[in-house]
Amino acid sequence: MTKLKQKYGLLIIGITLGILYGLASRMVMGANANLTTLSFMFLIPSILGIIPLMFADHQKLKSYRNIIFIPWLTVAAFFVVTLIFGIEDFLCLLVMAAPYFVFATLSALIFRFFQINKKKKKGKLLTLVLLPFLLAPIEGYFKGPTDTFSVKSEVLITAKPEIIWDNIVEVKTIDENEYHPGLFNLVGIPRPINASVDKKEVGGKRIGNFEGGLKFLETITEYEENKKVSFNIKIDSNSVRQKVFDQHVLKGNYFSFVDASYQLKEIKDGEVKLTLTSRYQLSSNINFYAELWGEAMLKDFQDRLLEVIQSRCEVVANANYGK
Repeated sequence: MTKLKQKYGLLIIGITLGILYGLASRMVMGANANLTTLSFMFLIPSILGIIPLMFADHQKLKSYRNIIFIPWLTVAAFFVVTLIFGIEDFLCLLVMAAPYFVFATLSALIFRFFQINKKKKKGKLLTLVLLPFLLAPIEGYFKGPTDTFSVKSEVLITAKPEIIWDNIVEVKTIDENEYHPGLFNLVGIPRPINASVDKKEVGGKRIGNFEGGLKFLETITEYEENKKVSFNIKIDSNSVRQKVFDQHVLKGNYFSFVDASYQLKEIKDGEVKLTLTSRYQLSSNINFYAELWGEAMLKDFQDRLLEVIQSRCEVVANANYGK
């Protein structure tokens, strides 16, 4: 044990300080709503990759295995601690994982280069830890761009348009055996339950219910029977779960749903192409990265919902054909 402490003691201290630095940055920036900044998503992981290496000796810095393993160990330990104490949930960490592991590694490689080849003093590098806390407030003064994105899903259904129509304007309760959950459902994205409407016309109010009590409040904006229906979407803020990801995204100021539409097009006799298109807005300095996750999560949701609608419609169509 003594030899272990002598060999890795300083490194363990460095990793511990890295974890504490990550926690401090999360608490400070979270309190100031700076979690969707370039500083938090890209600069903080860069610092996390460097801090433990400041306590590594010259011999350890020569090993590329250490340069990769030590920053990854620090980031992973930071993630585990935030998960244990409920500061983040698994879905948040999934989104953060790519930039944190990548930038921690890149910064470690850069640090290694300067330490070995330029003999740069480690003391000067300690000033780096202050950069995110100085830049994040400045970044906050500049409003992030607002971009609108659309996600499209399509499915071919062997059924008449009127059968499909009855299954999209309103959606009867989806049983668990009808819906095939994917990775995003397993890590926290709620599955759809049902949708009801008070009147089937423009201006009609539609309510979409999701697992965990989440509700979408929708108003029909287009209504062409058996052809197209569109509705805007607002989230009932009182229905948002207390999960960290839901609070960040659905109650934050940087993500919002715009609208959704179903469109039916007869391809040939007895076959219809059903298209579901949703639009959402992002307002942050990391839209380029957030879009990747918005696209993946919404596409996964839409594809699975259309799968349920397809199955239901074709069951009804086959039953009618047999009569």
